[in-house]
Amino acid sequence: MEIPELHLEKIKGNPMCFGCGKSNPHSLKMSFFKMAKPVKPNFFLTKYHQSWPGYVHGGALMAALDEGIGWSLFSQGIYAVTANIEIRPEEHGPPGEPLIVSSEIIRKTSRTVEVEARLNRQDDSVVAEAKALLIS
Repeated sequence: MEIPELHLEKIKGNPMCFGCGKSNPHSLKMSFFKMAKPVKPNFFLTKYHQSWPGYVHGGALMAALDEGIGWSLFSQGIYAVTANIEIRPEEHGPPGEPLIVSSEIIRKTSRTVEVEARLNRQDDSVVAEAKALLIS
């Protein structure tokens, strides 16, 4: 499946990254673009990211949310690592659907950043939400 090309500047990452690495055969193959709002990666979770047949694994959802959070901070010049993340799956969609991650900084101190993130389908229905604490 192909995701429709967005006419935005693509952000390049580490080719072997688990989230966005195009040279990593096990990567989620997330793509990131510079946008007016926080970075929104577009990607598919495939049949290789399942738990029960036809259900995306919760760990894959968490990894996608964490990757989106990290890139949205990086795009704003904030370098941080996840200390704690909590996800709330709303629906277990089937593998192969195009998904979009968005995130928003809730609070920033000199050492920590609190972020909320959402994983949506293209129709804007929510697949999962997350709250994370990152250390910078």
